[in-house]
Amino acid sequence: MYISTFHFTASLPEFFVLRPGKPIIVLKGQNAKVKCESESVTTTKLQWKKQTNSGEGPILDSMVTIVKDRSTNRVRAILKITNAQKEEGGFYKCVVTVGDLTDYKRTRIIVKGNLN
Repeated sequence: MYISTFHFTASLPEFFVLRPGKPIIVLKGQNAKVKCESESVTTTKLQWKKQTNSGEGPILDSMVTIVKDRSTNRVRAILKITNAQKEEGGFYKCVVTVGDLTDYKRTRIIVKGNLN
């Protein structure tokens, strides 16, 4: 009996974007949202991380919504900060993972004091 083996080489998606593609300025107490989007025929994993002085920190699951659209092979990871506070400002990374390969895009959220 002959068994054929299929070898698949994973590659990072060509379509991998952040929206908006520039730093976000939000007033303290307001909401901020950043969408990270990728398109690939392979299994793509998107994950948000916050950069801290000691490296990278995890983001609460409640702050991230993952949306998969099988008809277009797109995956979106939406980072939403509600009632923004100063300590939530900083640099955030959206990491795309396909097999053993990873890439990331970085954005900055700036939380400004109230205008009262």
